[in-house]
Amino acid sequence: MKDGADIKIAIDFDNTITADKNSIEFFSILTQLFIAEHRIYIITNREPGTEQEIADELDSLGIEYNEIVITPNKAEYIRDHSITIFYENTDEYHMELDENVLVFKIREPGNFDFSEKKWIGSNKTTKMID
Repeated sequence: MKDGADIKIAIDFDNTITADKNSIEFFSILTQLFIAEHRIYIITNREPGTEQEIADELDSLGIEYNEIVITPNKAEYIRDHSITIFYENTDEYHMELDENVLVFKIREPGNFDFSEKKWIGSNKTTKMID
């Protein structure tokens, strides 16, 4: 781990970094390029106390980071720490974020139906248009 601070980037772990082999490769390259100048948070809703397990997984995937964050309230953490870029696959975590947070939604089988080529969402998270 290195310490950078210009831009603060939060990246969800499960089904974002690990969505598929391409996402693992992308986030490995992205974090290696950004770690020297920017602060990278790996943010997850996993069980508290699993930080070492997460660190070991990230190391095996070639993911660089400054901090591992375990929280069920990602939006609150992102607000409280002035994070401005967020990679995530789950819409519910996007809903409470301020407009100044740039969100990258990761497409994976839990949020996208590849056979029908349509996003999957609930009435809570999706506004339908015609």
